[in-house]
Amino acid sequence: MNINHRQRYVSVFLITILLLVSVSVFAGAVKETPVSSDTIQFVDSRGKTILLEKIPQRIVSLSPNITEILFALGAQERIFGRTDYCDYPQEAKTIPSMGDLFTPSIEMIVSTGCDLVIVSTLGQSQTIEAIEQTGINVAFIEESSDIEGTYRLIEQVGILIGSHEESLRLIDSMKHMISYVQQTIPQQKRPTVYYVAGFGEWGEFTASGDTYIHDIIELAGGQNIAADSVNWSFQTELLIERDPNIIILPPSWGSTFEETYKQFSSAHPYNTLSAVRQHTVYPFDNGMVERQGPRSADAVLALAKLFHPSLNWEDIE
Repeated sequence: MNINHRQRYVSVFLITILLLVSVSVFAGAVKETPVSSDTIQFVDSRGKTILLEKIPQRIVSLSPNITEILFALGAQERIFGRTDYCDYPQEAKTIPSMGDLFTPSIEMIVSTGCDLVIVSTLGQSQTIEAIEQTGINVAFIEESSDIEGTYRLIEQVGILIGSHEESLRLIDSMKHMISYVQQTIPQQKRPTVYYVAGFGEWGEFTASGDTYIHDIIELAGGQNIAADSVNWSFQTELLIERDPNIIILPPSWGSTFEETYKQFSSAHPYNTLSAVRQHTVYPFDNGMVERQGPRSADAVLALAKLFHPSLNWEDIE
């Protein structure tokens, strides 16, 4: 891996971390109070009141999980802008990009003629201020990094765009899928699991106990060996000592799983791990598991099938 590639990998990894970490920078409960049938009054996570005179028809999403939620609510025809990282579903890539997560083009956003911009990414306060100076409404929606927070996030987006009933149906569907997993997996026999968010010369990065991915792993019937760690950091010595049954290995930035697996499994001391020797290192769609949104329930089910392959899993929608 050359220096430029490593720098790019670290940069994207840090962006991913910022997408996932939930802090109290913008405090305040999110709620909506209808003023009339055509007006939405919404208090976002900053405590800022947003008054929309009509249901928004031209929306710019500046967070990948918000884009996924909008699609899942059937509002894709109302999305007129996204970020470079809003890449799911595939159709999202046809929507004009406003730029990256933290420095999108304000001029491009204004040119969309949008009546609402939605943000849920930590670190975008300057962007929010710059957009609001143009007179465009900006809603910042942040919820706790757990599955209950994900439900609330989806519902708040639904309220904000006038699709509350659709959001409730989506949440019910997600709850049904996770309930199915919980009823199917054994509650006592859980494999130990390690999620690779970064490895090698920069150190070990994983889904520590204060992350959203930890919650997903536990719901899927796994035992996260980094549950007692914080801030995504872990020690190589602990990884070797705890020697997980299963390793989840998303592809590194700019690489395929095969390339990432070869680099991980051939390097010392990773090549001494039982999961490497027993071929229980599995690829996984990091977008599915790392973004709080509609695919969170899908991630729970997919991981549960990896953790408990001998169970009789039914097709479930």
